[in-house]
Amino acid sequence: MDLLLALVAFEIIASKFLVSYISSNGPVVSYEEKNPLLRLMFKMLKMDHDAWISFFCTLLLTTVLVYLLASFYSATAYHILFILGGFYTTVLNLGAAHSSYFQKNNFITRRLLR
Repeated sequence: MDLLLALVAFEIIASKFLVSYISSNGPVVSYEEKNPLLRLMFKMLKMDHDAWISFFCTLLLTTVLVYLLASFYSATAYHILFILGGFYTTVLNLGAAHSSYFQKNNFITRRLLR
């Protein structure tokens, strides 16, 4: 189960890196965070929407969650919840990367922007 948690965490981080890389090296368009929690956090902190800040927040949050799952919350239900949430987050990140690369909304980003 620990290997699966590590692989899902790697998926989340890699997909967010892909979004940040494509957004920062793509055409000059202002980056808008599609994650509602990070968007709210950026508004509260009065920070610009930067792709790399979003990546480092995701990296920090994923690392903390994996640490908590490995040390304190070791029940199988928590692990399954993290795995399902990780797959969902990865799909959303890959949809955002696809949308940023091709500069048009796909079915995933249309759902997010509603």
